[in-house]
Amino acid sequence: MRTRPIILVAGIGLLLSAMTVLAHHSFSAEYDQSKVVTITGKMVNFEWVNPHSWVHLEVTNPDGTKTIWKGETPPVNVLYRNGWTKPLVEEMLKNGEIVTLRGPAAKDGSNHIFSQALTRQDGVTVLGLSGAPPEK
Repeated sequence: MRTRPIILVAGIGLLLSAMTVLAHHSFSAEYDQSKVVTITGKMVNFEWVNPHSWVHLEVTNPDGTKTIWKGETPPVNVLYRNGWTKPLVEEMLKNGEIVTLRGPAAKDGSNHIFSQALTRQDGVTVLGLSGAPPEK
């Protein structure tokens, strides 16, 4: 009699864990790998969230208007392992640092990309997804 509730709880746990795996979005459904873009702008916000963080840039268009672009970054733990810290990001935001993002654009035409690289205005790439550590 005691094994039935244990089996039921274990089964529910397996179903819930499978739902989490299925909920993760498909990269190819959201981004166009054939349309890699490079955008440069002032860093105005950074969202430290899981499963992916977001960097927000204010980009000046050729006509002088401004557009906010969002760059999806790796998860917080990957950012930390690559030298990103909250004080570093806070300093970049406070200074309104100009950065360049490079990566595939969103398929839906919205102003966001998957950030494969983030380069600071001094030319140092501090976020790269090549597997290599960031430049010093």
